[in-house]
Amino acid sequence: MRLPIFYSVLAMSFFTVSKAHSQDEFQVIESKITRYIKSDVEGNQFNQDLKKNSLAIQNDGRWLGIDYSSRAETNWAPLIHLNRVKQFALALNDAGAAGDKKLASQTISALRYWLQQRPGSVNWFQNDIASPTAIGEILMLLKSNHTLPSTLQDSLINSMKQGDVVRAAGANKLDIAIHMMYRACLTRDKVLMDSAVNQAFMPITLGNRQGLQYDYSYLQHGPQLQIASYGQVFLIGEYKVASWLSGTSYAIQSEKLKILDHYLINTFLKTIRGRYIDFNTEGRGISRNDILDKTNITTKAGAHSLLALAKEVNPKNVGVLDEAEQRILQIQAPSFAVKPSHTHFYKSDYTLHNRPAYSFNVRTVSRRTVRTEFGNKENLIGKFLPDGSTNIQRTGAEYFNIMPVWEWDKIPGVTGRDYKVDQRTTIEWGERGVGSFIGGTSDGLYGTTVYQLDYDEVTAKKAWFFFDDEIVCLGTDINSLAKEAITTTVNQAWAKGPVKVFENGIKGIWQDSIGYYFPNQGDLKWTSGKQSGSWSLINANRSKKVVQGKVFKLWFNHGHDPVNQSYAYIVKPSISENEMKSNKALNTKILVNTPAVQAVENEDLQMLQVVFYEAGSLTKPNFSVTVDQPCVLLIKALKSKNPVLYLSDPTQKLTDLHISFSSAFLDIKELFPISLPQGDQKGATVSFQFN
Repeated sequence: MRLPIFYSVLAMSFFTVSKAHSQDEFQVIESKITRYIKSDVEGNQFNQDLKKNSLAIQNDGRWLGIDYSSRAETNWAPLIHLNRVKQFALALNDAGAAGDKKLASQTISALRYWLQQRPGSVNWFQNDIASPTAIGEILMLLKSNHTLPSTLQDSLINSMKQGDVVRAAGANKLDIAIHMMYRACLTRDKVLMDSAVNQAFMPITLGNRQGLQYDYSYLQHGPQLQIASYGQVFLIGEYKVASWLSGTSYAIQSEKLKILDHYLINTFLKTIRGRYIDFNTEGRGISRNDILDKTNITTKAGAHSLLALAKEVNPKNVGVLDEAEQRILQIQAPSFAVKPSHTHFYKSDYTLHNRPAYSFNVRTVSRRTVRTEFGNKENLIGKFLPDGSTNIQRTGAEYFNIMPVWEWDKIPGVTGRDYKVDQRTTIEWGERGVGSFIGGTSDGLYGTTVYQLDYDEVTAKKAWFFFDDEIVCLGTDINSLAKEAITTTVNQAWAKGPVKVFENGIKGIWQDSIGYYFPNQGDLKWTSGKQSGSWSLINANRSKKVVQGKVFKLWFNHGHDPVNQSYAYIVKPSISENEMKSNKALNTKILVNTPAVQAVENEDLQMLQVVFYEAGSLTKPNFSVTVDQPCVLLIKALKSKNPVLYLSDPTQKLTDLHISFSSAFLDIKELFPISLPQGDQKGATVSFQFN
């Protein structure tokens, strides 16, 4: 049946308007992307480099000195070619240079040479992300002045079809989706744009195999902690895309923006103390110089910086982001606007403990997660990083660029073999952990973390108990038949000021406003002298120049062939030498440190924290608690009729357990059941109030 003329015209009008609307959105997005690419150009240096590269380019479109046959994993030489062509494209995009026929001709020759050579790297990232992204940026810049012949542009667009965006995960998926967006703009392909945007925002979901997790940690390269490294790339990329798409039908959904903001504010930014991030969050990037300095995420670094983009996309967060920025730029003290918090990330085996005066974080690994990776010749000797390494920061600079001079078998917090020479990591791209009883309990302010070590012929049971002013660190059941002596390192940080040793009452050592107490003493060793090394020893891509500095190192010596050895120390950050000299009593009391139970009580907080490695009881004059399964628990309001229990299952295998609790105020003698979180919440803390 034929439509009446009126309806035919209406239908055609609707189609025309829809098409125009779609075209307008492409123009809006294209304009924002082009402006983004152009905004970081610095005039004088750019012009100098442009002139030099224009003079140096050969008639066939190549530059002498670039090894186009290189297949290197990192510092891949052919990428220099595309970066120089991008300089040409930036100049040609400028209206004043649009008529430069020589530069246009050189650009065409350089791009043809690239297509003729088809350089490739053994590192998939260079082929699937770096190259097509650079080509996409060049084409976006050249599009407006029609510099390229259509056949050459089509060939270049076709060469960009790299990477499997569907199979890729996390930040890698986002990077591939971005160069898909470039292709969609260049070809006005709405179907491709729909797919690219869908894939770009897909990582902003919880519970992915890699990427964001339900506990708001970030995993990449398998279940491996990457909160900074890939997690930072993810944040910058997502906010960047969101800024490009704002005001269009492709704009980020409110629920996804809420998730993204939560990860930025409540995870990523909390790992930064002052100006510097926790070394545990950088993955293999820990072996790169200056990596811990996060001034590059502030608006001072430019409009493309993470915080600038986050403020643009969601102005509601400007206040809290400004506070973080003032700490990072050192306009305010590291304590500025920091609120007390405690989080155990049960998906990534990481604990984050923040107070205005300090941060104290712990990195562990289980059979559910992956050890810190070695790859691309980076992190060559970091094999012991996840074995309970502790990041203790006051100013934030305690570990900044210390890595070349570290003794890598004495990473802070780690129990292991005392090697004569730092040991090379042998398994590339991460090694699965082996332990199962690894996890933690948190009420949001306080918590307990446990790590059952079984690596490199050393076994131990290690636990950390977190309070306001004190962190209690216990180790027990330390055993090894390795030929080297076994040590537990308390800290290894830049030395700042004198080291003071106090023997009055509990033995204590003070350095750089941090007090270390040793209620059971032990065979303690410490040094405060120059250590030297080079970045190339930990990262083959870095300088061989000798680096040295004065390092404070404090450790227990458990000797050779230890059997059921133990240690105990209490860290009290933000304490003066005079306060330590006064021998003020500690707020926490170690109740027990055995292979079956580790427990600490804080009387001021009326709080009990316990690790049960097996079913059993902890009985003291003022209370008794019994469990029928191994677990980690925290009890608040201990001396009241209504204490509150926080409980977790480090094995992440139990469905429930039974507990009884008795005190002078409450008597629950019979074991009663508590259901434990399941599914994606396995390992999370469950709370219960006694009545």
